Amino acid sequence: MKEKYKVVLEKNWIWSVLAFGIPFVVSVVICAAHGIYPFGENCILHIDMYHQYCPFFMEFRDKLANGGSLFYSWNVGLGADFIALYAYYLASPLNWLLVLCPKSLVIEFMTFTTWIKISGAGLFFFWFLAEKFSLKKSDGKYRLCTVMPALIFSTAYAFSGFVATYSWNIMWMDSIALAPLIVMGLVRLINKNDPRIYYVSLAVSILSNYYISIMICIFLVLYFLVLLLEQKKGKLMACVRFAWYSLLAGGTAAILLIPEIIMLGYTASADSSFPETMTWYFGFVEEFSRLCTTAAPYNGVSHWPNLYCGAFTVLLVLLYVLNEKISWKRKLPNVILLVFFFVSFANNYLSFIWHGFHFPNSLPARHSFLCILLMLTLGYEAYRKRKGNRIWHVLAAVAVCVVLLVLGSKKMDAEIVESSAFLLTGIFMAAYMLCFILHKIGSKQMKMIVKGFAFGLAMGEVLLNMGVTGFYSLNRSAYLQKMDDYEVLLDIAKADSILDAEEGEVVFYSAEQGEVVFYSAEQGDVFYRIEDTERKTKNDASLYGYRSGTLFSSLTNASVTDFYKKVYMEGAKNSSSYNGATPIISSMLSVKYMLSDNAEGENALREIRGSSGGYYLYENKYCLPLGFMMSEEAISNWDINTGEKIETINSLGHVLGANGDILVPVNAAMIVNEGITTITVPDDGMYFGYYNKCDADNLTISINDGAGTRYNKTTHRYLFEFGQCMAGDEIVITNSKNSLVSFELYRLSTTMVDLAYNTLNQQTMVMEEFDDTYIKGHIDVSEPGRLIFSIPSEEGWKIYVDGKERESLDFKETFLGVYLEEGVHTIELKYMTPGIKIGVIISGISIALFVLTMRKEQRRQSE
Repeated sequence: MKEKYKVVLEKNWIWSVLAFGIPFVVSVVICAAHGIYPFGENCILHIDMYHQYCPFFMEFRDKLANGGSLFYSWNVGLGADFIALYAYYLASPLNWLLVLCPKSLVIEFMTFTTWIKISGAGLFFFWFLAEKFSLKKSDGKYRLCTVMPALIFSTAYAFSGFVATYSWNIMWMDSIALAPLIVMGLVRLINKNDPRIYYVSLAVSILSNYYISIMICIFLVLYFLVLLLEQKKGKLMACVRFAWYSLLAGGTAAILLIPEIIMLGYTASADSSFPETMTWYFGFVEEFSRLCTTAAPYNGVSHWPNLYCGAFTVLLVLLYVLNEKISWKRKLPNVILLVFFFVSFANNYLSFIWHGFHFPNSLPARHSFLCILLMLTLGYEAYRKRKGNRIWHVLAAVAVCVVLLVLGSKKMDAEIVESSAFLLTGIFMAAYMLCFILHKIGSKQMKMIVKGFAFGLAMGEVLLNMGVTGFYSLNRSAYLQKMDDYEVLLDIAKADSILDAEEGEVVFYSAEQGEVVFYSAEQGDVFYRIEDTERKTKNDASLYGYRSGTLFSSLTNASVTDFYKKVYMEGAKNSSSYNGATPIISSMLSVKYMLSDNAEGENALREIRGSSGGYYLYENKYCLPLGFMMSEEAISNWDINTGEKIETINSLGHVLGANGDILVPVNAAMIVNEGITTITVPDDGMYFGYYNKCDADNLTISINDGAGTRYNKTTHRYLFEFGQCMAGDEIVITNSKNSLVSFELYRLSTTMVDLAYNTLNQQTMVMEEFDDTYIKGHIDVSEPGRLIFSIPSEEGWKIYVDGKERESLDFKETFLGVYLEEGVHTIELKYMTPGIKIGVIISGISIALFVLTMRKEQRRQSE
């Protein structure tokens, strides 16, 4: 039996299986313990995985399964370039397997690929150590005494504090996993003149996530210099090879990089500038505290790095510095690089550079995984050359760590690092110290026992940390509870819109009552948008599959956000929302339907159209087609830059022919108490309002204790729709912070809205054809002016009038538009991702050059 065991362990593949399999099995076990589906009713959706990734995965899966265009999507905000969205969020090669995934299991697909990527990180780090330290014997087999520790270090990388904190950030995980493989390729490139692993892995990483790859590329330059100093000859050619194959890898990714760069130019991040003054966030003691076992994962707006990679690694790095068998010529560059990492975590200049000349919006110190990679590498080398350390070295290292732990426990906030983490780390370090001493002074048998115990202790520590800090969970059913009912309501909306277009009879539909709406899917699509009064995310359009005007994405068009904010809608750096929309603005955005869980939502602005499972579909009274006319005089007279947002809304009504204000100020009795404000309405009408000052991020509004409407992110300052009221009704507003909040109240003049809306509705484009990248329609223009489309004005759209291309005359620097003379015109809009063609050419040339270079090198070696 012992011989069979020995034979199995001598097979190289078994260690690769273990390097991959241990993180995979442990990840599954941890998720099962957290009740992750199918082991329970939870899922791992967390932060952006909840709000962005899952909805975008749903949209990508829908395109793959149903044949939608990969160039553009109407289910992402007002419309967005999908190649850029794919490059930013979805470019993992594994994601193409979504085509095989049922819609109901997309979350589980994300969970499974997260396990795969974590396990891949372990496997690739194991391969890196094997290459870096030549772990195979002369017969090509691993030595047990070196491969077992390598397995522990590879698992430590896979379950590092960075991974435990950010494993939910599935779009980063490909590059996190590939980083050690890329560095392994760099080692082979320098030492063996073999560029294949380096070129392929770096190209795949850049294609998978350009953002994390920026940090990897910075690290590669720095680590290349470290490796170059270790070289004894051939340094010039090593520099040439490094530059050439790095350039080819970047060029290979141009197919996604160029469109991504162009579309990022429309975002608020494009305005990032280098900080004017230097700032230090914290000191070394505080940074050291983030190395503690079970230190709380941090993803807030401060700058704390997630550095855990094993208490044993921290000790070994200190022993690396003291090791007498490692020359200072070799140690010094590595130590300098490690110190540089710790300085860069604390310094705003360096942090800005590491993050691609951009300060991250929370989720700080995103380059921590590279520091962890370096620490584990140095720690493993120190272990391999442990004979170069004496007992006093260990005692000194532990003493330094104890001092830092004590100081850290006194200086650190318990929310950043708990006191128990300091104590636990100290216990582990004491245990490792004891193992080292016993291994030094013990008999051969004692050394074997101590070594086995130390390996088990180190592996146990890593798994403990992941079990305590990794894999967040929330209720899966709650996330998916609307899915089936919304599918019914979206079908009702489609039927209703087709019947409206054909002036057929519209039948109210109730899924519970089983009434029927007659329509045929072959009748075609009519363009309209839908919004939700109680969104689960700002990307519900992608999650459920409909068009809207709301978006949360790092690719959010800044011009759209600015426009929204100027008309008192919700806007932020990475988001724009329909919240705050007034009737004319809503109609201009082609929002025809509203989804709601309120059965009493009918008012002067909308009427009910259907229901399913406690959710309701309402049709807005005011809705314009995708294209509508506005006179040049009205456009020039509407000033949206006054800063007076109510006046901006009223001014729009005025330039469109309303002889009074759309929103009329109202004096109303108001009682303001902690957490609750009550307004008594003096007259019948539809009411809107805004707060004077509020620090609460959530408000709930109800009338006479009826069904409440919850508004989120209210600190973004947008207009609130209070609803239809009768004289004497009470509007009750509760806030989440028990704050004293007063409001300004306005009554909507539907007469003025009608006058303004009718002006816009006189000349509109009739849709003939519509798909993801092509729109065709016609319009009869009786008065010349500008045809405006509620489509963000971005490079890629081309407008054709009567078959001839016209340059876009943007509306308020935000939406596509074109001037039209009197007469009947045929209108076409065509879209192609900007930069995609040149990107394809550059990528093709880069691949061809790599192939040609490799063939030339092979011929040279064969001569």
